[in-house]
Amino acid sequence: MGIFKKTVDSKNYKESVEPIIIYKYGIPEYIDAANKIYNREYDSAINDLMNLLKKTSPLDFENLSMIHINLMQAYFKSRNTNPDYFDSSTYHAKEALKNGHNTGLAQFRLIVNLEKQNRLKQAIEVCEIVTNEDYHFSIYGYKQKVEFVERMNKLKLILEKKGDNQKEKLFSEEETNMIIENSNKKK
Repeated sequence: MGIFKKTVDSKNYKESVEPIIIYKYGIPEYIDAANKIYNREYDSAINDLMNLLKKTSPLDFENLSMIHINLMQAYFKSRNTNPDYFDSSTYHAKEALKNGHNTGLAQFRLIVNLEKQNRLKQAIEVCEIVTNEDYHFSIYGYKQKVEFVERMNKLKLILEKKGDNQKEKLFSEEETNMIIENSNKKK
């Protein structure tokens, strides 16, 4: 049962009942773009999300992580339409992770993308970060630590057999610390 206000229209002498708004909140802007991704309107979603990204504060980690996770999804799902979209998906997975997205979705996509590019050392690096004892996954997550420990062990075996020429680290020490710190901000 809601709360209502009784009013009287003095001109027509009629009583009416109007709802009283106690609390009103907005739906985050990235939700419309997420719905477009669900409806396979990838280019429109990407356009909306890139515009939203431009106007979002660099300190708004929660919204940034969600914008990047949606960009990651849109680019990945439409990767066959543009040769740069796979790399864009990887980039936005990395950015979502840096901004505190801790459900396992960004981590998983980033690891899989790196593995497909034979960047095994970097995929292992991601696993090492998210299996760190100070890194926290959301309790509502897509994946949990144990799954990344298993993935890391498999990647290490593949690395022993195949090798990897990649010498560049994926994250700086500062970014690694930021990832761990931001994982603790959202539960």
